[in-house]
Amino acid sequence: MVVVFIMGIIFMALFLSLTTAEFSSSVSSAKTDLQAKLRLVMDLIIRDVRQTSSSEGRIDFSNPPPSESYIKFVKVTGVDNVTPQIYTLTSDYIEYNYTAALNQLSRNEVNDSGSIIKSWNFTNLTQVSFYTAPGVPLAQGEIAESRKLLVNITGQTQVRNSLVINQTLSEEVKIRND
Repeated sequence: MVVVFIMGIIFMALFLSLTTAEFSSSVSSAKTDLQAKLRLVMDLIIRDVRQTSSSEGRIDFSNPPPSESYIKFVKVTGVDNVTPQIYTLTSDYIEYNYTAALNQLSRNEVNDSGSIIKSWNFTNLTQVSFYTAPGVPLAQGEIAESRKLLVNITGQTQVRNSLVINQTLSEEVKIRND
């Protein structure tokens, strides 16, 4: 009887340690996956922003105007061979729009008539914000003056329907084509 009791305690300790190790592994894997997802989204935004210009006409300040959760711009494709300092631009726009109700960031390539050519949706993002300085909303003069964009992305995932993991990634992006 004593042997059965001792064996029960040993098996319970083994089960508890294996369960804890497996849960810890699940949490670590979920954190890594979330960080990779946030890095992928951030890298895409950074690449697009670096291929634009803060000069008038490159970042669209109309219909709708840029905000903490929306930005639209045209990419620079090269420099005009005839007139230096004049950039050649794509006719398509890139827009990022964060919808808080869906926890979703959309990246759309939009042609000059306003039709969406390609669309990517990134889910489980609890916050995406665009600033020129911490807490300062986007405005044309500030982007042209600072030539930078601050991007904050917060994502969320859940492990085993119990533990919620949040991760935030922030980057300052220099707008180089000026």
